[in-house]
Amino acid sequence: MHVRGPDELMQAVLPPALEVLTACSVAEAEADPSVFRQAMDRVMGDAADAPDPRQGLAQMMFGLFSLSSILLDELALVTGQSHGDLLRGVHLRYLNPDAGPPR
Repeated sequence: MHVRGPDELMQAVLPPALEVLTACSVAEAEADPSVFRQAMDRVMGDAADAPDPRQGLAQMMFGLFSLSSILLDELALVTGQSHGDLLRGVHLRYLNPDAGPPR
């Protein structure tokens, strides 16, 4: 994949990340995990079928990272919390649920 700048790169890597995130949301709302699995299988398949599968997988991971960063920035702006506080809350909520709710 040859891109001419950061905007073109974002246009290339964000759509699969948005598809996976949307499928996750739909799967949760409809209580149907197969929606997420199907989207993930398609996106992973596209990455594996790229001329350079390792680059395809790296682009998919970069897209997911970029989307996460964008959403973290928006959440920090809306809540007035720092990125560190938000990430700490996510860590406590999802990676260490026995620690209780974030403060």
